[in-house]
Amino acid sequence: MAKVLFVQDIVYEYFGVMYMSAYLKKHGHDCDVVVEFAEKDWMESVRKYKPDIIAFSVLSGSYNWAIDRATRLKNEFGAPIVFGGVHVYLNPAETITQSCIDAICIGEGEIPLKELCDEFDRLGQMPNDVKGFWFKNEDGSIQKNAHQRLVEDLDSLPFADRDIYYKYPSIKRRNILPMLGSRGCPYTCSYCVIPAAKKVFEGQGKFIRERSAESILEEVEFCISKSDRKEFVHFVEDHFGNNRQLALKVLRGISKLNNGTLAWGGAIRVERFNKEEYVKELSTTNHGLLGIAVECGDEDYRRDVLKRPVTNAQIREAATLARKYGIQFDTLNMIGLPGETFEQALKTLDLNIELKPVFANCYVYQPYPGTDLQKFSVEHGLIDPKVIANIGLSFYDRYWKSNKEHNTIINLQRIFGLAVKFPILKQPLVFIARKDIRPIADMIFGAYYMWWLLYYYKLTLGQVANLVYTWTRSKFSFHDGPAAESIRQGEGQLYPDIRE
Repeated sequence: MAKVLFVQDIVYEYFGVMYMSAYLKKHGHDCDVVVEFAEKDWMESVRKYKPDIIAFSVLSGSYNWAIDRATRLKNEFGAPIVFGGVHVYLNPAETITQSCIDAICIGEGEIPLKELCDEFDRLGQMPNDVKGFWFKNEDGSIQKNAHQRLVEDLDSLPFADRDIYYKYPSIKRRNILPMLGSRGCPYTCSYCVIPAAKKVFEGQGKFIRERSAESILEEVEFCISKSDRKEFVHFVEDHFGNNRQLALKVLRGISKLNNGTLAWGGAIRVERFNKEEYVKELSTTNHGLLGIAVECGDEDYRRDVLKRPVTNAQIREAATLARKYGIQFDTLNMIGLPGETFEQALKTLDLNIELKPVFANCYVYQPYPGTDLQKFSVEHGLIDPKVIANIGLSFYDRYWKSNKEHNTIINLQRIFGLAVKFPILKQPLVFIARKDIRPIADMIFGAYYMWWLLYYYKLTLGQVANLVYTWTRSKFSFHDGPAAESIRQGEGQLYPDIRE
């Protein structure tokens, strides 16, 4: 029996880790996770587990963190280090060169990692011939094996292993249950990893796959039995709602659970939402919060650069239909896009004011390595390559010391939500952004974001006080502890440690 330990930074359930853990356990191996920012002494937790293999499922924002932690673990334990995840399979050649890494997974991990563990047990050491992996040989050469085929029947996989995360009270107590009902996406937005992923997996099987409604609903019930605080099922997949018939079957089923009190939410493509008959049916379920992707208010930029051929008229129609049938919605937007001007960013703000969402999510564009828009940005000199090399977990950071014009645009992100919520304040808030009065802009965003955490995550006053304390301490601290690094890299902005 091989023992695999995943190590990660942010306090959140990674679906890749949960599915791999469930698959490994089903086939006789052992698996666990150590979340650094949820541990008092994460290295001691690694020592106690005594892993045979240490694994990292890596997001671009965690890459630098993961390399640092993998180096420390390699130096102390000497165990094989395996990297995988979207950042890795989009950038395999760069990743495998890191001295701390022994192997990388170049696709989906369930079957390859299980076969690696089987071979590890048989040989008593790391193999180098498992499909789905690249291995670093002792002489430094790289063994590049072929891809494994994609798992096409998602119902054949065991349910995601939530137990490895539910040992952390800050995760188990959350009222939101993230759920994954499909893999893949039919769209090709340039800022997303999907176009690049399609190229990676070409010829390896069906890219867009869906679970059955029965499987999804059974897993939701199973999760509720493990954590009775769950009030809201959040579909985090790229493909949610595209199959209208399947979505309605799932959402009707969810609405019957927990004595009819369980709600749902997720982001649905405007193109698949704008059908009145469908929206009317959705309104009969326990809709919690629907996400509508605006991304950019400049229609031409959205179509030509972001590769999203959705018109402002279609977005307005979606908002109108949602309001007509009493479905609350938030919007998803980006500021600081490559080549974007202040006036273009204002179009995004103005469109959102017109839409009147319950909450306006506005993020700073992040040039994730391997995406089409990141490559376009570098080729046209629109992004400093140093920014790409230092991406963190935060969706909100991207000030440039040498670019005041860019910083005024980023300031719009800071005042965005409040201006949408209270349009009467738009003029003075835009003045603050344009004049680059950054401390005030940051304070405005902090207050608005705190309100959102209270509304959406239902934080208690004690949790709010802890978050403010942790945030403040990190801003005035240079030590290398989890709290300071967590906030500096954005974890506190995404999924705050809300332990009281």
